[in-house]
Amino acid sequence: MIILKNAFILDEEKTKISDILFNEKILQIEKDLKPAKGTQVIDLHGKLLVPGCIDAHVHFNDPGFTDHEDFTSGTTAAACGGITTVIDMPCTSIPAVTNVENLNKKLSVIKSKAQIDFALWGGIRKNDVPLNEKMMQELWEAGVVGFKIYTISGMETFAALSYKDIQKVFKQFPEILFAFHAEDESIINNSICKLTHEQMKLPENYVKTRPVKAEVKAVKNILSSLGKKNKAHFVHISSKEAAELILESKKQFKVTFESCPHYLQFTSEDLPILRGRLKTAPPVKYDEDRDFLRKCLKTGVLDFVTTDHAGSDYETEKKFKDFSKVYNGIPGTELMIPYLFSEFYLKEKVDLIRMVQLTSENAAKRYGLYPKKGSLQIGTDADFTIIDLNKPYLVDESKLHSKGKYSPFNNTEFSCSIDKTVVRGKIVFDSEKGILQKPGYGKFIRRS
Repeated sequence: MIILKNAFILDEEKTKISDILFNEKILQIEKDLKPAKGTQVIDLHGKLLVPGCIDAHVHFNDPGFTDHEDFTSGTTAAACGGITTVIDMPCTSIPAVTNVENLNKKLSVIKSKAQIDFALWGGIRKNDVPLNEKMMQELWEAGVVGFKIYTISGMETFAALSYKDIQKVFKQFPEILFAFHAEDESIINNSICKLTHEQMKLPENYVKTRPVKAEVKAVKNILSSLGKKNKAHFVHISSKEAAELILESKKQFKVTFESCPHYLQFTSEDLPILRGRLKTAPPVKYDEDRDFLRKCLKTGVLDFVTTDHAGSDYETEKKFKDFSKVYNGIPGTELMIPYLFSEFYLKEKVDLIRMVQLTSENAAKRYGLYPKKGSLQIGTDADFTIIDLNKPYLVDESKLHSKGKYSPFNNTEFSCSIDKTVVRGKIVFDSEKGILQKPGYGKFIRRS
């Protein structure tokens, strides 16, 4: 057993200094706990301790695309960034997680690689339509957190669905949660056609190829298909107008949305400077979009923050002078928590209740992992993210643990840093000692 002494925590919506006794589960939270014989005692000296943080949207590419990332490198990066649980997407692995057989194939590969706990998304591709009800129910009952759907896709192995397909899916499976990459394909294709080949090469024109109206149209069409029982989640929302549509729909439907650090911090004006370090799909948009998303975070209407972590080799896939050839994806799971607590907790003074919701609680509740994950309740998993609020962290992209050694935050100094990452009672990462557990310690967490 371990006691973490003098932890600065949030308990019943009040902050206080307390001690936490745990093995794999949280056993006791009180001031001045007396250790039994053999109990390890670690004094945190007032460092912030929050429920283990969750990155609910990562692409770790394993198996099949491990030149970009694999589960060991991805979960190592996450652990070093204070993440205790990731939820991996179904599309960037071979085979795609579209049935139980493929789920089990993926698990057989990644379960020996994970440093931290993980859940998994299922998915629906165009070639899966019309859907086999038995196949869908089996995968849902196997514990995936939901099903990912694209309205536009550049992946041959994971083709997009039409709006009519999505309408049928909602009607056929009202009890299942569906997550959407929402950008309208026709608008994007038409926008590309309006640019010359030379214009396409310029980073400042990238946002014109995937404009705000593409996200808005896709979100609007998906919302128009919702029934009262349907559950929908929108991933990586990047624009004010799309966010406003979702917020309005929450009055009637079970709808949530996430955004990412890059949409909260950068705009399209940064693309000519940061180039491949900032190229994602959807692209970062404009000042009003960034500012509105930041407002949503602070006021409590943004449900949670994820990274859409999707790294690649910078030298071979991100350094093209022709920006249209640059890979759409950035690594982020190692930097999200230091960024959020530096930018919003310390600088913007967002309260700790809200920070916990954004980084663990709301995602755990949405995806059926709560209170096992995302809480400090007695009897739940001893997952903790420990943050040193007084120790700055200067981002050096060359030292990131992802296979992708690049970031739009390179050379940024955050005001805080990750001190320790604890997963089910074991210290997985320590800022002075590095990674302390072997690959395979992480477990598959089924939705309950």
